[in-house]
Amino acid sequence: MDPNETIRLLILNDSRSEAERLISMLHNAGRPSRAQHVDSEERLDKLLQEQAWDLLIGHDQTTNVTPQNAIRQIKRLNRDVSVILLTDDDTGAAIVDGMKMGAVDVVKLDDDQHLLLVIEREMDNKEQRHQRRVADRRFREAERRSQALLDSSRDAIAYVQDGLYLYANESFAELFGYDDRDEIDCLPIMDMVADKDQKHLKQFLKNFTLKGDEAETTKVEFQGVKHNSETTNISLEVSRATYDEEPCIQFLARAGVAETSEELEAQIAQIKWQDLATGLYNRQYLVDRLEKLIASESNSDTQEAALIYIDIDNFADQVQSAFGVAGSDMALSDLAALLREHAQETDLLARFGDSAFTLLAPKTKPDTAVLRAEKICKAIEDHIVEVDGKTIQLTASIGVSLINETSSSGESVIEQAVSAMEKVRSEKQGNGARLYEPEMSADERKERDIMAEVQHALDNDRFRLLFQPIINLRGSDDEYYEVLLRLLNHEDKEVSPKEFLDAAAKMNVSHKIDRWVILESIKMLSKHRAKGNKTKLIVNLSRQSLCDASLPPWLGVAFKAAKLPTDAIVFQANEVDITNHLKAAKAFAQSMEKLKSCLSISGFGCSLNPFNVFKHVPLGFVKIDGSFTQDIQNNNEKPDALVEMIKQLHEENVTTVVPFVENASVLATLWQAGVHYIQGYYLQEPSESMDYDFNMET
Repeated sequence: MDPNETIRLLILNDSRSEAERLISMLHNAGRPSRAQHVDSEERLDKLLQEQAWDLLIGHDQTTNVTPQNAIRQIKRLNRDVSVILLTDDDTGAAIVDGMKMGAVDVVKLDDDQHLLLVIEREMDNKEQRHQRRVADRRFREAERRSQALLDSSRDAIAYVQDGLYLYANESFAELFGYDDRDEIDCLPIMDMVADKDQKHLKQFLKNFTLKGDEAETTKVEFQGVKHNSETTNISLEVSRATYDEEPCIQFLARAGVAETSEELEAQIAQIKWQDLATGLYNRQYLVDRLEKLIASESNSDTQEAALIYIDIDNFADQVQSAFGVAGSDMALSDLAALLREHAQETDLLARFGDSAFTLLAPKTKPDTAVLRAEKICKAIEDHIVEVDGKTIQLTASIGVSLINETSSSGESVIEQAVSAMEKVRSEKQGNGARLYEPEMSADERKERDIMAEVQHALDNDRFRLLFQPIINLRGSDDEYYEVLLRLLNHEDKEVSPKEFLDAAAKMNVSHKIDRWVILESIKMLSKHRAKGNKTKLIVNLSRQSLCDASLPPWLGVAFKAAKLPTDAIVFQANEVDITNHLKAAKAFAQSMEKLKSCLSISGFGCSLNPFNVFKHVPLGFVKIDGSFTQDIQNNNEKPDALVEMIKQLHEENVTTVVPFVENASVLATLWQAGVHYIQGYYLQEPSESMDYDFNMET
């Protein structure tokens, strides 16, 4: 990054004073910037369309324009603007959430030195992306020019691989008497060689291939067979080449010198670029001009263009079947005349396919392009097409793609426009227009679907509880079950807890789910204990509930209303959540002690210093992370690390629980280590009722 380069910056923050502080910080750091404070979605849309920007820096809790909507708008307009989020959150969760959202990085608020480094990195990244797009355009332009030279060359040129023609230009086709070069594609070489010379040519090509000299150019002569079976003497220069990224052999026959008049050249060009049925430019010309326009866009960050792809709905059924080929051409000619009326002087209008037209509009903003597409759509709908004295009304599906500094090829721009058109046809059955927007990734679609399932479960009571027994190895009479939550989707199939709990956290509804679980657990436990059982439950809490200061008073009321002893339920939180929120965890654990309940920690042993938690948070139970047990059972690892951890836990005077006990082989080790409780499928898998027979355990 050039330290003198001006950073074009958008600032997303509810506080204007914070935006000003950020600008001042950049100025003091010697980073000149041209910044705009964004306080509404309308302003963001306007700024993105009117100017080019390098970065958007926003607070992750902004409400005027949420980061999600800002990132979505940047993607919709296909702008190369990196998003950096600032956060007040001390945990890593904010970083993960922000980067999943689409931000390139998440920086702690007021950590200006870190922010400056991220800005410098992203400005360098943008320059590299720009240089890569320029290189891609130049490469495609070089390929296009090379192909054009091949196609128009008076020299006869062909490329051969494995005895077949990969490509032959018109001059090569004419050399062998073919009217169309496409007739030669994939044709065996020997089909165009006289029988008496086939053995000679085969041996020549074999020897040429075996030599492997990349720079070698040699000649071969043979008697060729023309398309009409006449023979002709052929002399070719042979060399190695690469065509369409494939290694091959090039055949070259030099043409004699001939003069062609400028008038004839112009006539040939007109025939080459014109669609005969409509008089418009043809597909080849459109693609050529589109590639040139994209190449020119590389020199400007602000100039935009648009490709409007117009496909007539039900053309095959309504026109081709009813009026035949001639009638279809008349209808297309009529529509072409209508489209000319809506084309501006700088536009390029072309027939792209059987029933498709394209309008290439330079210097056009996204909103303007969509508005023009909608007007064209309405004009086609209102237009009456006359064919052989009969009239017919048609509609069109129109897709719009943008051409700007992010466009690397004409092919991608066309694909985007076609994709937008197909969206119109699939969602509205045609007769509409829309701007291309990038599709969600498979992960994004899955996340969206799971969030929808979570909301549906909340609204329609689609959660259910399962209970898995926790068995005491020391002969205690206590009966414990861990409460496990499951979600049933629309098809009554279970959704993975990891997936829907993560989705609930992103939706900020974890506390609602936790309270539902607590109330249902209290209700079911009360009924179970009314039968004379002394059962206790361990209920898991999310990070949101652990940090909720209103939860302990609410629990007191809930226990009192159910007339349930407060020590009948132990509340459990994950090690990551407790270590990341020690202050909140300490307050919650102390509140539980006052209620005569306690806090348990699960997933213990995965942090860098797991025992540090005991200095701050009073814990009753410690559930060791299941990976320790699985490594012993499945990977034949020695139990030394687990045994040592249990020994240290005993020194902390806490009750230990080891989960994921899947077979009897590990029981002796756990007994000798002094583990208090075990849990796992070896004992019983989770079930809908608390029906385990604790009396059979010794």
